Amino acid sequence: MFTATLRCGTVLSYEARTFRPEPGDLVPCRHHGYCIVQLTGGPASGGALSTRARPRAQSELREWIRGRSETTVHALRRHGFTLRMVAAAERDGLVDVDLRMGRVAIRPVVGAEPTVTDREARS
Repeated sequence: MFTATLRCGTVLSYEARTFRPEPGDLVPCRHHGYCIVQLTGGPASGGALSTRARPRAQSELREWIRGRSETTVHALRRHGFTLRMVAAAERDGLVDVDLRMGRVAIRPVVGAEPTVTDREARS
């Protein structure tokens, strides 16, 4: 975000640098009708200069879903897995994705030992 600070102290935010007024310009003010731009600023913190998180690997996805039978696309996104990664996992047979419902079902590994479910553990 790009900012323009008005003489009255009001800070206006702009998504593009080309929209931001120059110092000395008269612009609409929320409090006074019109005020003069006193100061302009570049991208706020977390803008284009911030570092991006390292992309997650499919092995990390396998590790994260281990022990789960189902999760949601939203949960995977919150943990840093991209939709591209989820689609690749579906192509590789790791998960079944239902985008309409937002569910991701984990496919059982062929040849793996069956896990004990909560119902079986209680009996």
